[in-house]
Amino acid sequence: MMSKGRLASDVVEFEDSLERVNEEVMRRGWGDGLPVIPPTEERVWRMVEACGRDPQVAVGIVGPMNGVATVEKIAVNAVMAGCRPEYMPVLIAAVGCLQERQFNIDAVQATTNPCAVGVIINGPVRGTLSINCRRGCLGPGAQANATIGRAMRLILLNVGGAKNELVDKAIHGFPGKYSFCFGEDEENSPWEPLHVERGFKPEQSTVTVFAPSGTLNVHTATCVHWKDMLMHMADGMGQMAGNNVLLGRGEPGIIVTSGHASLAIREGMSKQDVKRFLYEHSAFPESRLSPDLMRLERIEPVIKDGMVHVARRPEDIMVLVAGGPEPYHAVFLPIFGDSWMVTKEII
Repeated sequence: MMSKGRLASDVVEFEDSLERVNEEVMRRGWGDGLPVIPPTEERVWRMVEACGRDPQVAVGIVGPMNGVATVEKIAVNAVMAGCRPEYMPVLIAAVGCLQERQFNIDAVQATTNPCAVGVIINGPVRGTLSINCRRGCLGPGAQANATIGRAMRLILLNVGGAKNELVDKAIHGFPGKYSFCFGEDEENSPWEPLHVERGFKPEQSTVTVFAPSGTLNVHTATCVHWKDMLMHMADGMGQMAGNNVLLGRGEPGIIVTSGHASLAIREGMSKQDVKRFLYEHSAFPESRLSPDLMRLERIEPVIKDGMVHVARRPEDIMVLVAGGPEPYHAVFLPIFGDSWMVTKEII
C-alpha cells in the first residue's frame, strides 16, 4: 500500500450540493455537458491506489495543448466520468496510445471532422471489468463501456485542451465524442481477435485507440446468402466522400456479428478473405472523382488500376466481431483518415 501524500491538483471548495458542483464545473469549462461525480480527494486517491502508481508519474503528453497526463490527472477525470477504480489501468494504457505519432492526436483534437477517440478492449480484462462486447455494445447500459469512453473524452478536454470552438473545430461532432468504448466478442468469434492480429498474445489484455467519425448501420437481415451480406457491407463502405478515401490513409472498420463470422467460416472465408472482398468490392471508379478535387494528390495511395479504395491495402481494413449473435446488422466505422490506430497492453 502506497503512503498517501498530497495531491498536486488545486483544491476548489464548493458548498455541499451536487447541483452547485456541476454548475461550477460547466462554468469553468471542465465538463462535457453531463453531470459529473465530484472528484474529491478521497475518490481520487481510490483511483490512484487501484493502479499502484505514484500520482505524479507522467503517463504522457496530450495535445494539442500539450497538457501533462499524470496518474493523478487521469484519476481526476476518471472520477468525474463515473469510473470504478479498477478501470484505471485501461485508461493509463489508452493515454499511452495517444503518445504514438501515428495516432496524430493534435489533428484528431482540432479537426473540423466529427471524429472521436474510440477505445476497443481485448483480452481477459473484458470479463474482469464487465466490458460489453455483445448485444448493444455501442449503446447504453454498461458502466465500464460508458465511463471509460467518457473519461477519455474528459482527459482530452481537460488535459489536452480540446474545448469547443477554441480548439475542437468539429463542424457537427457526433455522439461518440461523449463516449466510444466497446470490447470484441472473442469467445464467439472463429477468428483471431484484433489484439492477436496486431501481435499480442491471446492471454494479454489490450486497449486500441482509433479515430471513428461516425457509425453506419448496414442492414443484412434481408440477405439469404453470405456473399450478398458482404456486398451490402462493401456498398456501405464505398463512400466517395469518406475521410479515409479523401485523405488516402487510415484503417476504416466493419463490426460484424458472431453470426456473420460463422457464415463466413461455413463458406471457407478467413478474416483476411473478408478484408480482401471488402477492399475489392467497396472500390469505385476513379472517373467519379472531380478533377478539381482539392488535395487530389492525397488520394493517390488508395487508387489502384483506376479504382478508388477505402484503404491503402486490404490489411488496413479493421474487421471486428461484436454485438448480438444474429447476422442482421453490421456497422461500418468510417474514420478520420489522418490517423492510424494504436494498441497497447493493459498492465
